[in-house]
Amino acid sequence: MTAYGSFGWAFVLVSLGVCCSARYTDNWSIRFGIAAAIVATAFSIQLDHVPLVGFVAAVQAEPSVGMLLISGCCAVRSLLPEWVAEEDLGRLCACIFWLGLVMYPSALGVGPIDLYAVGYHPYAALGLLFLAVSCVGFAATRLLAVWAALSLLLHGHDAGDSDNMLDYLIDPIAFVYSSWHAGSRAWRRFRDAR
Repeated sequence: MTAYGSFGWAFVLVSLGVCCSARYTDNWSIRFGIAAAIVATAFSIQLDHVPLVGFVAAVQAEPSVGMLLISGCCAVRSLLPEWVAEEDLGRLCACIFWLGLVMYPSALGVGPIDLYAVGYHPYAALGLLFLAVSCVGFAATRLLAVWAALSLLLHGHDAGDSDNMLDYLIDPIAFVYSSWHAGSRAWRRFRDAR
C-alpha cells in the first residue's frame, strides 16, 4: 500500500469515527479518542500478518478523492455543521452517482464503449481540468472543483498505484454510498411531495 493509501484509509477511519461518535457525545476529546482508537485498531491488529485495514485495501487499494471528501464532509458536518452545507455534499454525491452509473456498467461490457478506459489517456487530465474550472464557474459549490482538482493533482504526482484518472475520482465504496445518499434524498422529496 502506498503512503497515499495509508494516509487515505487513516483519514477515512478518523472521519467515520468522529462522525459516528458525534451521535453519542458532544465532547471533542472523546470523539477524537474514539477515532484514534479505531485507526490504531485497524492498523495494529493483524490477521495472518496483514493489518485489518489491509483486508479492505485488498478489495480496493486506495480510497478515491471522492471517498476522502465524502467522509471528511460527514465528519466536519458532525463537528461544525455550518462549514459544509447539505447541498454541497448532495451535489458531490450526485456527481459521483451519475459518473459511476455511467462508468461502471460500461467497464463491465454493457454498451459499445468502455468509458473506464478513457481514464488511461492523457486527455482525461484536460477534461478533468475543464471540469474543475466549469464547477467553479457554474456550480454553486466549490467542493466539486476541489474534488476534480485534487484528483488531477494526485494523478499527476502518481500518488497511488493506479494509472487511471477515474480511480482518483471515484471508487465502488463511494459509489455505493452516493447511490444510497441519492436514493434517500429522492425518497424524502417524493414523501414530502405527497
